[in-house]
This record gives sequence, C-alpha cells and structure tokens, in this order.
Amino acid sequence: MEANRRLNVLERQLCAAQVVEGPELFEAAALSAICPKQLESLLVHDNAELRSAVYDLLKEDIFKPNHYLSLLEFRELTLQRLKRFVTADFNGRGFDVRDYLDDPRRFMAQLESLSFCDYSLAIKAGVHFTLCGGTICKLGTAKHHDALLPRLNTLDLPGCFGMTELGHGSNVMGIETAAVYDASSQEFVITTPSNEASKFWIGGSGQHGKICSVFAQLTVNGVWQGPHVFMVRIRDDNGAVSPGVRIKDHGPKMGLNGVDNGQIWFDSVRVPRDSLLDRYASVDAAGNYSSPIPTVSARFGTMVGGLTTGRILIGQGAITACMIGTTIALRYAADRPQFGSKLIGDYLTHQRRLLPGLAVTYALQLGMKQLKVAAFDSPRPDPKLVHVLSSGLKAAATWSRVEVLQQCRWGAAGIASGADCDRRGL
Repeated sequence: MEANRRLNVLERQLCAAQVVEGPELFEAAALSAICPKQLESLLVHDNAELRSAVYDLLKEDIFKPNHYLSLLEFRELTLQRLKRFVTADFNGRGFDVRDYLDDPRRFMAQLESLSFCDYSLAIKAGVHFTLCGGTICKLGTAKHHDALLPRLNTLDLPGCFGMTELGHGSNVMGIETAAVYDASSQEFVITTPSNEASKFWIGGSGQHGKICSVFAQLTVNGVWQGPHVFMVRIRDDNGAVSPGVRIKDHGPKMGLNGVDNGQIWFDSVRVPRDSLLDRYASVDAAGNYSSPIPTVSARFGTMVGGLTTGRILIGQGAITACMIGTTIALRYAADRPQFGSKLIGDYLTHQRRLLPGLAVTYALQLGMKQLKVAAFDSPRPDPKLVHVLSSGLKAAATWSRVEVLQQCRWGAAGIASGADCDRRGL
C-alpha cells in the first residue's frame, strides 16, 4: 500500500513536470534587468577601492593555490603570504593595526578580503592582528602601543591570543591560569596550576608565535581581582621557547593547516609590571591595585568587550564562504547541460537546491551591513545590542555556511568545488 502511494506521488510529479516547464533561471531578459554595479554597491559595505586593491594583491603568484604542500610547507607559505600582505601599499597606505581603533572599517575591510584567497591566511591574520593586536589596542595604553604595535605591523613579533583553556572553553571567568604580583621584584608570576588550565588550541602558538596576550586570574596582596590580560613572550626573537614556557604543537588538522595551533603551559613565568594591559586596571610598584571600574564582573565585561570585532570577522568570513560557494555552483549550473542542451540550472530541482542558499547569503550580508552600522557608525554604540547582534549573526552565519556549501557541493557533483578551484578571480 505504501509503495503504491509513493509511486502515485512520483507519477503525478513526473506528469506535471512534462506539462509545466520550470522557469529558466538564466533567461537573458531577467538577467539584463540586474545592474551589477548597483548590486555591488548594495552588498559591499565600505572601502570598495581598498578592497579592490587587496584583491589585486591576491592575484600575485605567491597567493596561487598549491594543494601539494606538506604541513610545514603550507604553514611557511601562509606566513610568507602574510608578510607580503603587510608590506603591500594599498592606495598610499599599508596595513596598520592601529586602525582597529582609529578606522575599524578600514581595518576589517582589508582582513575580510583575505578570505577570498585562503582561509588559513585569513585566520592567521585575524589571530595576529585582531585578537592579539586588537587586544593591545583596546586594553593597553600608550606604552604598550608604542612598544608592540609597530613590531606587530611588520610581523617582527608574531602574536597569538591566550584565552581558551583546555578545561574552560568559552567560560573565561572560570579560567585557572594565575597571575600573582610580586612587589619585591615588581613582576607578575604567571602559572598554569593544572593541565586543564593550559591554554588550548591557540592559533599561531604552535610554531611562529613570539608573544601571547594571556588571560589570567590576577591576585594582588592576596586579593583576587578577576581576569586580566598580560603580554607574555613565549619565544625569543630567534624563535627559541622562553624559559618556563612549554608549548605543544597540535600538528595536522582537518582544515586550516596553514595555521599553527598549539597548547601552552606557564611554570612560574615572571613578566615585568608593564606587561599588564592597564587601560582599565593598574598595579603600582608598591602593589596597590586600582581601577575606574568598581566590580570584578563589570571589569570582566570590559575585558572581553574587545572580542566583538573578531566575532564580526568570523561571521563575515562565513558569509564570504557562502558567496564563493554559491558563485561557483551557480556559474557551473549556468554552463553545464544535462540530458541534451538544457542547462542544469534550468531544472526546478536544481534551483530549489541552490537558490535558498543564495537568498540566505544575501540576507546574512545585508544583516552584517546593519551590524557594522550599529557597531561603528553610531556616535554612542549600544554595547549590549552590538554584543547580541554580533554573537547571533556569527552563529547564524557559521551554521548556514555548513548547509549552503554542502548544497553547492551536491549541486556541482563535487566537480566545481574541487581543491584545484582558484577562487581569487571570483
């Protein structure tokens, strides 16, 4: 009975398909009504000329895909690509991490553009400039900016971001890494009290990182003051691991193998008093703690507030992946005939596979546009609104990316999404 019912359903659908032709997705009249320049203006959020200059850079041979490299070769290529990026001149200016505060849209436009070349490059740049450099910009003061940011700009001092711990994940208030102030030497002593407190899956630490922005629970004169951030050297200028620091390279991963993730332990590592990023809290030579923010919870909110830019970049990277995938799949559908001369893109089933993902991509891109207005264009941004929007859009975009790209793979039978596809020309 059930088998007959299914056959009847299939028969009705097949008969209907013979009578009613599906709409032609690539009909010339429909396409001619679209103005590419207007569409680009709607979808590109800002800095169009700057983004174009970055895309021109990405056409150089060093950025050409090479999928036959070993793990260490791919990491080295990613590092060299990033070095080429920081030496480039984009319309009279190079990349400057200070734009994180001074011109956040310019800062993000350059880093977003890297996703159109290679995600390992985009993530390595994001960890170094956004998480490490942005933390220094946001939580540090002039002494940190002057001493560290010029070296970050040139990659002379590769940075990483030591927040996540093996036993705590996103529960930053619950981290265990300890920082105790020693007034006799005017130093902080950084300690990993347990294996669960080790800094885990830290991008850039496995091989190249030399400095790490370390989140640790600060204790001064026996009083706990909550999580604070310290700039800690994990390797010297020659690349040798610093005394008291232990690093484990996490090795090959399922993706992003150009990024050297690692695990870090600190064994009573002493750092100078100026290593504390002290825009919102400071400790004087005698060991007196002071902060304009009265409570631990309020200070904590300020400390992690700087992660918004990183959330936006991750969300935008996911949307960019959807852009790339749908572009490849739709171009393939517009060129691939099946069962005669009819293009696969003109079959209703194929349209139903690809067009929802295209619509989702448009919606997410326009949503991201509004988020950037709320975060960067308002004279007094609402921190709670920006936090909610950036967190929600990051989650929505990354989950959507999984579904959209899978449909694109199925729609192209794996051919148009092969590893040899060079997406720099999209």
